[in-house]
Amino acid sequence: MLNFYTVIVLDVVSFMALLVFMANTNDLFSRHKKKQFTLLFLSVVLGILTEWSGSVAVAFGGEFREVVVWTKMVELSVTPVVPFLCAEVLRQAANAPRRRFRLAYLLIVHAGLEFLSAFGGFIYYVDANGVFHHGPFYWIYLVTYVGVSVYVLRAGYRVSSLYQGKNKTMLICMLGLLALGIVANQMDRDVKSAWLTVAIVVSLFYIFYNDMLQRLDAKTMLLSYASYNNMLSRLRKPTMIEILNIDSFRAVNEEHGSAYGDQCLRTVAGVMRKVYGRHGACCRVRNDEFCVILDGDEAAVVALNDQFLAALEECRKADPHLPRVSLGYACYDPSCEDVQDAERAMAAALYRNKERNKIKHGPVDRSASAPSAPQNQASSFAHEEAAEAEHPTSGGLDVSGLTDRTFAAFASTSERNYIFLCNMDTGVSRWSLNAVQYFDLPSEYMFEGGWIWESRIHPHDRQMYHDDIESVFSGRSQAHNLEYRVKNRLGEYVVCTCRGVVLKGDGEDPDYFAGTISNHGIIDEVDSITGLHVGAEFTKSIRRLIDERASACVVEVGIDNFPHVNAMYGQEGGNRILQLFGVELRDLVAGRGQAFRLEGVKFAFYLHDAGPDEARELFRHLRLVAQNETQIGNLRVPLRIYGGAVQLGPHCSDSESLVCSNLIYAMEQSLENYRNELVFSEDVCRTVNIENVQLHAEIHRSAMDGCKNFFLCYQPIVSFETGKVIGAEALLRYRQKSYGVVPPDNFIPWLENDPAFIPVGNWILRQAIRETKALRQEFPDFILNVNIADSQLKYDNFREDVLNVLTDEECPPENLCLELTERCRRMSPDFLKDELRFFRSRGIAIALDDFGTGMSSLALLLQLPVDELKVDRVFLLSALVSERGLYLLETIIRSAREAGLHTCVEGVETADQCALVASLAGDYYQGYYSSKPVPIEAFEAFCHENWGQ
Repeated sequence: MLNFYTVIVLDVVSFMALLVFMANTNDLFSRHKKKQFTLLFLSVVLGILTEWSGSVAVAFGGEFREVVVWTKMVELSVTPVVPFLCAEVLRQAANAPRRRFRLAYLLIVHAGLEFLSAFGGFIYYVDANGVFHHGPFYWIYLVTYVGVSVYVLRAGYRVSSLYQGKNKTMLICMLGLLALGIVANQMDRDVKSAWLTVAIVVSLFYIFYNDMLQRLDAKTMLLSYASYNNMLSRLRKPTMIEILNIDSFRAVNEEHGSAYGDQCLRTVAGVMRKVYGRHGACCRVRNDEFCVILDGDEAAVVALNDQFLAALEECRKADPHLPRVSLGYACYDPSCEDVQDAERAMAAALYRNKERNKIKHGPVDRSASAPSAPQNQASSFAHEEAAEAEHPTSGGLDVSGLTDRTFAAFASTSERNYIFLCNMDTGVSRWSLNAVQYFDLPSEYMFEGGWIWESRIHPHDRQMYHDDIESVFSGRSQAHNLEYRVKNRLGEYVVCTCRGVVLKGDGEDPDYFAGTISNHGIIDEVDSITGLHVGAEFTKSIRRLIDERASACVVEVGIDNFPHVNAMYGQEGGNRILQLFGVELRDLVAGRGQAFRLEGVKFAFYLHDAGPDEARELFRHLRLVAQNETQIGNLRVPLRIYGGAVQLGPHCSDSESLVCSNLIYAMEQSLENYRNELVFSEDVCRTVNIENVQLHAEIHRSAMDGCKNFFLCYQPIVSFETGKVIGAEALLRYRQKSYGVVPPDNFIPWLENDPAFIPVGNWILRQAIRETKALRQEFPDFILNVNIADSQLKYDNFREDVLNVLTDEECPPENLCLELTERCRRMSPDFLKDELRFFRSRGIAIALDDFGTGMSSLALLLQLPVDELKVDRVFLLSALVSERGLYLLETIIRSAREAGLHTCVEGVETADQCALVASLAGDYYQGYYSSKPVPIEAFEAFCHENWGQ
């Protein structure tokens, strides 16, 4: 028996340990509840271990009598603590703190008495043979234990009542099981069933509490939407169902904040429990909607409704801002009608009640002005009847604001793109007739159309849709953009994309929620293997994002070395891998954007309102999935992906073809130079900012044809010390008859990526040195600054080309300064250091252009041998408006001077700016204050005038 009992004890201890683990990993529990359950389960472990220890000691007779005494003391002290801890778990809903503290003190006193009894034997005693006996005051233990047990059962009953009578049967079963175990143990002490029974009851208690949390809506403590649906499905007799909706709850959230909105929800829920709780089940089904399933006839429901409204008015006396609640009910007979018919009837009754409330209490006051006067009820109903006569499909609904003929015109223009318009105050929406027919919707006009639409959405997508729509109608979001699957009239699921926005009213006019639904069920728009949209749809999406000036991150992804996969697993295996990859990509992007299958083994997606960090994080996740979670049968097939990205924003005016070109370039960089990391296309919002892509071809041809149509302008660099021109920066320009002079930002960033820039860069250097030859002869210290691109530095013959130009044009290297652009500073510091050292060893000066922006940093100055810093104009502008900006500009100039570097401040346009930089002891400045960039003739004239002063 002892061996069997020991096994039982070990099983109980192991089971309690498992429950401790489950409680601490249960996401439904708060941290405090986790601690309470842990303490409860450990108390059971302590109790059964002390009982087992005493039993083992008894087996040795009186030799270990003291062990039996103290184990019994611990066991009898812990026994009443277990039900007390159960009550503690339920305390928030069951008991007041004062009563809890009284009972806690009682348990402490009881434990003290048990301790004294170990010496005095008045509650229990152990004889010389180690046998446990009841003392004359054993009733103290029994009363304490029974009292605490009644206390926890009462708490459980109150919680069950609070949760509308659920799980009372489980409470009765737990009570019976506990009584059976205790009685059996008292009748025969060798049975040892008490603590085993307690362990079972505690386990059932954990199930009881967990089940309650799953049934409940955490905010209101009413039953959840899932519970509501389950109860409806189990109904077998006619029942009254009622819907309650908080009027203008969205406006309440906007005007008073979401915290007050939550308080209103709890207040309404409390009144519902008080009035309806004894007569049916109260549920919260949506953000501001509740449902009650009632036992009784219509007269009983009317009486309960009157009680509810009266109780709510009492609450409004204490809180005048508390919104009103509209009601609607219907009788549901499961034997002869569908529940959706009853819900539509209930919703129609609710709408009529809302209209009456609006007439009675006036429109919602959305501004600071007083509420408008109530409308005349008779005239309002007359208007309802007129509207219904004019629009027979409205089914008696208020279709105000939805009857414009423009809606019908747009709705009829497409078979696969549907529009909808919802009056957010009345809850009535209008839908395209094509959508009504294709998806078998009840009517063109629907009350709570979003609810009806949700019932047709695929179960796996329904929660995502529900959460997003709830955020719109609660005021937390102003836009809706999702892709999901919807069941059509044939019972087939088709992929749809829904985009909607909230159109705010001006106080008197209501808010509208309007949008479009695109049906992608046409086979040629969806890839047959992956189920993703094809490349044509991707291009359309980019065009739409650009037209809408949307903030989005567009990413293209390729699978590296996929022909090897096809060779290993065949075409069918390759298609299965692509299908799995498409599923993973769609799941990752779901709710945040849209995924596409492009040609071959390339995919793409975009993310709404996402930046580079979010895109990189998703790409890293996708790469891990591709490497570790792609399988064919039991074989894991690791995939290696690479990707390019483009950041779109409100100021991006590129065409979709240029965005796609930038994506291709970024992907090539990812594959070739960045070890398959996600690469963002450089300066995407500044590259080739013209609509006519043909201009690129013209510029390319000009570059290859001896740099025809290119010309140079020069901007003076002026010394603060002398006020004289000491040099100039040569700037590339392009001019053609068809386009005029093209702004440099519209072609230089793109041209620097083109292989043709190598001859262009050499032409700039040679032409600038040639055109400024006369100035050097007149002023031998004249310095010519020429920008160089990263593509030039990477070119093997660049060193020789620069030296050959200097030799051919008889230009001393000391008169040349090469400016490193932003792209150059992104190169390897070691490579840059070697290149710059070479040029400086030949007497050529080096300057860092746009210092302080992009990749410029003080650490870069420690690595690169440079002579001059060209300080970006952003520091000058900041210095004019803030002390911090002035301090930073002064620090840069002073630090450079102390490090032996010259400084040239760019963007000086006024005398005040010039005086400011001069006061900071800057060396040179460049900007429109001296001169804008001009051709060589005008620049020579400017220099002669300046030198002659």
